[in-house]
Amino acid sequence: MPIQFLWSEVERLMDVRGIPHRDALAEKAGIHSTNLYKISKGTVKPSLPALGKICGALECQPGDLLRFIPDTTKPPQ
Repeated sequence: MPIQFLWSEVERLMDVRGIPHRDALAEKAGIHSTNLYKISKGTVKPSLPALGKICGALECQPGDLLRFIPDTTKPPQ
């Protein structure tokens, strides 16, 4: 998938915003801590509503937490 979720950026923003740990972010964002754990480990990708809640808690834009990686296996058209 060419869109990558950047958990490292979430951690950086947590530090900047004074959010001490993942459970505190889950509470602030209104996301179950188990779901946030799965997102943090890369087991699942965040849904758009979850991404919006994370961005609201971190006071950032979705683009701050996403990166586009071009698919190099397909030839350009």
